[in-house]
Amino acid sequence: MTRFTVDTALILRSPSDAAETATAAETGVALDVLKSGAFHCVIDVLALDTTSTNETYKISLETDVSASFGGTPVEVAAVTVTATGRYILTVDQDLVATLDPDAAAIRVKATLGGTTPSLSYGAFLAPVA
Repeated sequence: MTRFTVDTALILRSPSDAAETATAAETGVALDVLKSGAFHCVIDVLALDTTSTNETYKISLETDVSASFGGTPVEVAAVTVTATGRYILTVDQDLVATLDPDAAAIRVKATLGGTTPSLSYGAFLAPVA
């Protein structure tokens, strides 16, 4: 498993947070993503419910004009989660500028579906080495 140094200011969701059981977006983090170069969103999925066999999980990285996400969030990357483990989304400032030229904040969002969804995960940003 790849190791990353974590800047606490770039934690998008703590792995110790309670499990999500419905679609939920985390609190936004102010970040000049248009001048951030390339970066990873590292997602560590600790647990997920699949007992009804119809549960679905998607984790997306969204940007907006402010950390309050009062505008229209823009999805800049996403992954479908099917098992526990580490998922890495790689994004760069050029992609973000194309998708959201006013981006000034970033957050993660978990979109859950099915009968009994439950997802435990953490996420943080790290520069591409």
